[in-house]
Amino acid sequence: MIVDNSRQLALVLFESLAPEGRGVNEAPKALGFRRSNAFVRIVDLSLAGRRLIDVAYFLAASEPEFKKEYRVDYGLFKWLLATTSDNRAHVKKLIREAQKAAIELNGPDEQDDNTIPWGAVPLMGSAFIDNGEFIFELSERLQKAIKNPQASHLLSLRYVFKSIYSKILYDRLQPFMDDGLTPWFDLESLRVWLECDKKTYKVFKHFRGRVLDVAVNEIADVTGLKIVMVTQNVPGSKSIGHVRFKWEDAQHKDDKNVAFVVLRNTYEILRTEFGLNQSEFEEITKNRTVFTDERIQQAIEYTRTQATAKKIRIRAGGYFMKALREGYLIGSIDKQIKEQALETEEISRQSSKTKTVRETNADKEFTARQYKESLLGWEAFNILSPEEQLGLKYEFCKLPTSPMIARRLNLSIEELSNHLSNPAVSTSFGCFVANRVHKASKQSKGSDSGNLFSGK
Repeated sequence: MIVDNSRQLALVLFESLAPEGRGVNEAPKALGFRRSNAFVRIVDLSLAGRRLIDVAYFLAASEPEFKKEYRVDYGLFKWLLATTSDNRAHVKKLIREAQKAAIELNGPDEQDDNTIPWGAVPLMGSAFIDNGEFIFELSERLQKAIKNPQASHLLSLRYVFKSIYSKILYDRLQPFMDDGLTPWFDLESLRVWLECDKKTYKVFKHFRGRVLDVAVNEIADVTGLKIVMVTQNVPGSKSIGHVRFKWEDAQHKDDKNVAFVVLRNTYEILRTEFGLNQSEFEEITKNRTVFTDERIQQAIEYTRTQATAKKIRIRAGGYFMKALREGYLIGSIDKQIKEQALETEEISRQSSKTKTVRETNADKEFTARQYKESLLGWEAFNILSPEEQLGLKYEFCKLPTSPMIARRLNLSIEELSNHLSNPAVSTSFGCFVANRVHKASKQSKGSDSGNLFSGK
């Protein structure tokens, strides 16, 4: 599983916050997933049942592959549900409720249209609480909608509502969040999907006071989102016929995110690098007042140093826990020695790198010079008389290196002169002739002879 997996972050937060009695509502806003807009049309499901579905789909969305069943620690599951109660009967009731409910995928909110595909999918398949785990199944069609939402919005599990009206309204507003304004909703449709189409709410002031205002106020309290409801009269009437919602940009910085990112990274180090087991994690989370972030980092640094010095013979995780409990830390002199060693190592590495680069560049320069000399030699050779060319071929074959060249080509030394244009020979022969040109040039400065053979 990748480091920044949402499920992993949830586990880290659970292990850090739950022992202190702090709920999921204190987690960063980013604890959530991108949920398909199709799931805002769930009906006939209680507030707690909707929360259960949100948690289950969050767990499914955090896994990239399709699965026959999903498993999660039961304690983490309850924490994400925002309940610490051990009342299994309540959880079982929610599961059965979710199993009975269905979602209409791709179904419109308005009247039926015979040309639009329609389908109903159970919200949850088989589910079990077994051996400290919550285990559940989802249909493949439902998993496709969860994992690959075309039109989606961010669902944050941090937001825990007390009113089902707040939950439904907030979910309905999410697809329009980027626009900051919803379309007009007629009151009848609004009543239906808020599941309050009873006679009690037929009068708009009752509907507004007991449902809409309650939802708007709680959304503001829980999320910080300031929503304004705008009304529109029925044409030719004083009666309210439509409402729409608009809001200010309430995306404020969540300072806790920074801390939890650090926490998540530390968790990954302890799990993968040191191999801490569950009981060791539990010990850390139960003693966070003593095992501060600073103390954990000191223990990590100390353990790494000892491992580098090959002083850990059994298990790095056990050594780390001992260092954490005893408050071991690297002294200032030890740190200085370590820094000096690292500095020396870096200087040596850079020196070796520089030497390698220098040698490589020298090789390239030498090869370039050879190629240039070879071209010069062949140009000189091609303007010579046949007799002079024959003489140079004969002389080249007499060089100490020529027999080796011939053997590489499976040739006799006598045959070599007939293969001078071969790439394996041409550079050597060209450089040989160029060398004779340079000798002849030097000699010509002191005499009238410019013959290539004058250097024999």
